[in-house]
Amino acid sequence: MRTETRIAPLLSALLLAAPAFSADKPQSQRCAPNDAQGEMKCVNRNGHCAELTIDGMKSIPLKDEATAARVHAIKHGEDVCWTLSKPVSTRLRASAKAGGIFPSFVGRIEKLSVNVYRLDGAKPGDRLYSLTGVGLVADGDPNGTWRLDAEKPLAKGEYVLVFRIFGVGNWDRQAVLVNLDPALQPGPAGTAGAQ
Repeated sequence: MRTETRIAPLLSALLLAAPAFSADKPQSQRCAPNDAQGEMKCVNRNGHCAELTIDGMKSIPLKDEATAARVHAIKHGEDVCWTLSKPVSTRLRASAKAGGIFPSFVGRIEKLSVNVYRLDGAKPGDRLYSLTGVGLVADGDPNGTWRLDAEKPLAKGEYVLVFRIFGVGNWDRQAVLVNLDPALQPGPAGTAGAQ
């Protein structure tokens, strides 16, 4: 009985401190694939086994330590490992395909989903929740493009978009730091993506 009463507060303290420890990790460690063999390299689900394209731009690794530290100091619960080189439309189109270090892990794309976190105005330590009323709608074939659909127009600014990429074999995810701009036009619709 005494042991249980001592262990519970210790476990609670460790669980509450875990996000803080993660925020202190260098980006290269936070986002590195694991050392496993074969498809087990993909189980961290940090986007290394899929390729994501947003408005015609491929997501690229977020390597800048200062930017990564700033983004991870805000509590959103995501390992943001990817970014885009330029702003994209608030009505963006995304497509994904199997790729990366073990392409057969995901296989042919069946569905994409997204969670959207607005970073503008958030300070270090603030807790963010994903926006409601935002999702992805297929332009046709699920293996093609998906357009971002929002009940209310998204404002210009910095966001984290967490894409979940579901395939016939398994799934992966990419948390992408983006700048959205309603003045930009979305990429063209594509009804059939690469296999």
